[in-house]
Amino acid sequence: MSEKKDVSRDISGLLLAVLVLLLGLSLCRQWLPVFSPGLTVLVYLAVYLLPMLIYVKGHRYKGRKALRLKMVHPKYWLFILLFGVSVCIICTLLQAGMSAFGRLVLHTEFQNSIVDLSGTGTGMLVFTTVLLPAFAEELLLRGLVQGEYEKYGVTIGVLLTALLFALFHTNPLQIPALFVAGCCYGVLTAMFRSVWPAIFAHAVNNGIALLIARQSEFIRYILQDQLFVIFVVLGCFLILIFTLKMLETASAELLGKSGRLKKSARSLAYGDPLMSPWLWIFVVLCIGKMVYNGFF
Repeated sequence: MSEKKDVSRDISGLLLAVLVLLLGLSLCRQWLPVFSPGLTVLVYLAVYLLPMLIYVKGHRYKGRKALRLKMVHPKYWLFILLFGVSVCIICTLLQAGMSAFGRLVLHTEFQNSIVDLSGTGTGMLVFTTVLLPAFAEELLLRGLVQGEYEKYGVTIGVLLTALLFALFHTNPLQIPALFVAGCCYGVLTAMFRSVWPAIFAHAVNNGIALLIARQSEFIRYILQDQLFVIFVVLGCFLILIFTLKMLETASAELLGKSGRLKKSARSLAYGDPLMSPWLWIFVVLCIGKMVYNGFF
């Protein structure tokens, strides 16, 4: 068997192991009272970090390089912030459309994540819904998984990891928005060769989503003002345009004018990453959890 088939099998096996552990944690959180919010957070972190460390050690990788923990120059952080805001704007619009579809057509709601991490208090809520998921998910998916799948080509790595990221949340109504977000985070990671920009952009997205959810009544109230809505739309449009300009500048500096990121996909001469059985078991479990969340 070729090395690339082994890569696909091994990394999808890691993803499957993390998914199964998260499903187990979800059941324990639901049925065992001993699982307080604090203990759930600790177990949640262990579920992500321990399998990753075992994988890195088992393959004799250097931890910082395998997880893409390279630091990013401070001059790029404004761009990364605006990139995160832009991704949030796009995903919010997609999610609003899918939520309306779910209510009108499917007549059901879906759980937003595998494990309920919500805690009491503003600080705990910000940590468990904004920072912790962004760190854990990006370290696993963009740091390690995408890095492995990029051995088949950067484009394949970004797109396949984004799809797995969308399925990983087990919410069918969020799949379009999460796939777009995953592609954006993947591009950031490939550009900077670091997972920190994706973590930061993901946290920005989560923070804005939490603010919208917590202040939904106030937001609906101020959106009744047509002039305010016009200014919001113009502001969002300017942010998107400015982000695209900064993306062009950053890509030219980081990747060169040849656009190496766009041209980096390779052929699958050494095997197909979709041939791994663990990958398809992962997909089946995600779909099964979606069905359970929506109808039971």
